[in-house]
Amino acid sequence: MSELLDAAAYLPLAWALAVASVSAEAIRRAGRRLSPGGAPAAAPAPAAAPPSALSVLVVRPCAGPEPHLARTLASLAGARLSAAARCVFAVADAGDGALPAASAAAAELRAAAIPAEVALTAPSGPNRKAAQIAAVIAREPAPFDVVLVADSDVDLDGVDLDALVAPLRDGARPAPVDAVWAPPVEVAPARSLGDRASAAVLGASLHAFPLLAGLDPRGLVGKLFAVRASSLAGAGGFAALTAHLGEDMELSRRILARRGTIAAAPIVAPSLASGRALRDVIARYARWITVIRAQRPALLASYPALFFATPLIVALAALAVPIAAAPALLAIAVAVASRVAVAACAARMAGRRAPLLAAAADACLADLVLGAAFFRALSTRTVVWRSGRFTIDRRGLLREAGA
Repeated sequence: MSELLDAAAYLPLAWALAVASVSAEAIRRAGRRLSPGGAPAAAPAPAAAPPSALSVLVVRPCAGPEPHLARTLASLAGARLSAAARCVFAVADAGDGALPAASAAAAELRAAAIPAEVALTAPSGPNRKAAQIAAVIAREPAPFDVVLVADSDVDLDGVDLDALVAPLRDGARPAPVDAVWAPPVEVAPARSLGDRASAAVLGASLHAFPLLAGLDPRGLVGKLFAVRASSLAGAGGFAALTAHLGEDMELSRRILARRGTIAAAPIVAPSLASGRALRDVIARYARWITVIRAQRPALLASYPALFFATPLIVALAALAVPIAAAPALLAIAVAVASRVAVAACAARMAGRRAPLLAAAADACLADLVLGAAFFRALSTRTVVWRSGRFTIDRRGLLREAGA
């Protein structure tokens, strides 16, 4: 029995070393893709055809009077995009609080010689975002090669959208891809504990998408992405995604099932989301984890194993101290050091300052949020999303709660 206890005392150290190895690899891969602040780490390969040879339909789904909405919707004028683009702001109806800002932004873009308009989409189906995009595409009179989707809280000013569009064109090297996405980060000053908690998850944890993009090549996050129109049609279009909570992950699955390819761009998608309560932030990440539970269940264990592993390793190692103090204390040191390194790197990739104490505090906050979201996602398949209550079945399909 004593030999078994001695062997078990080394489990926290083995776990800590495994997490540290994954963290180091994520940092290495992110460093190859991005320089600190989200700039490309290296110039892209010469293009066989300029991005301007493509026509791009930019769709910005809107819902309600979000903070900074007027700024973010008009920000396309300050983005770098060589291709011919037309922008449509998708608003549910004339009573939607986003309509005034969308109308003003459309006028501002037209003044900057960018064709833009507001479409009242009257979306149907539980996933209103997917339904809005589907409605815009269905009504679009002119042909287009690429659909570029940017959430309403993304500030495109100064963003290199060519990095999203260029890999989609025929003749791109090393080979054209079907969809390209930009890892999202949150950059607005925190106005609440919820804001800080969300920024910590996306900018101080292994769940930070600039890091996660290197570990999960099958992922696609729909905050800011571009997809070939032909590839989208082959996957069934957005009209086929309106019953899915994670329409971006389902689109990725369908593209890959058709032997398509997806890539993460060497840029980030800066979000100005702010003013959120902590409970709403936990609910948001619980929805994300619920999508994983429904659509990619094999990855569910990665949350306690990797994403909020540090407090679990420390607790387990503390229990092992009376049995084998040296390996237990080493496990704590490795776990904490690698966790702070991830937090510091993720913050730099998001363009945030990362003093050591701030990185450590954000690491603790991110782990608590992810842990709470994980156990909430395990406890129920019911989610509240955009003022509606839904249940998610084992196929990842949304149903109105009680229906």
